[in-house]
Amino acid sequence: MKIHKGEAGYIKKKKTLQTLVVILFVAAGLSLFFICRQILGTSKNLGTVVAVLLTLPGAKALVNLILFLPYQSVSTYFKGKCDSLLSETDKAYYDLVFTSPERVMHLDFLAVRGTELIGYVKDGKKEDRIESYFTETMKKQGVSVHMHVFTKEEELFNRLSTCQNSDEIPNEVTDFIHTVLVK
Repeated sequence: MKIHKGEAGYIKKKKTLQTLVVILFVAAGLSLFFICRQILGTSKNLGTVVAVLLTLPGAKALVNLILFLPYQSVSTYFKGKCDSLLSETDKAYYDLVFTSPERVMHLDFLAVRGTELIGYVKDGKKEDRIESYFTETMKKQGVSVHMHVFTKEEELFNRLSTCQNSDEIPNEVTDFIHTVLVK
């Protein structure tokens, strides 16, 4: 089952996949190096060059793994509760890891309800930069949005159940979210 960016379980799947990719590249590079060295009797051969070149995609996968390591996927209970509070016109995103020019940021959940963005970060690790990054970037694109990020589930669930915004979701908002998500 393929899980895409913005879906619940993405972080867990991404960490597993990146770990396997790192192991594969390390094993392939080391195996190639030692096999060519054993067969040819020297490490000065084309196999060594290829083994060294395998470190580049392996290093890229390792950086991606390190980027996702501090974060966890949301629970099934949390996803079910959020989904039950959303209307059919809302867009919901889970397990968001995204980048700005300055830093990597994380949201466990983001609901887009018209021009209202409702986010959640568990464990109280909220960064004010998330709200300002989204609103300022949208303002530059000519879209006015209001974003609030909660750190307590009760506050999030209360906001989802009471917030009424029947505005149509601007395409720029969903395009922006898909653009900033880390691959």
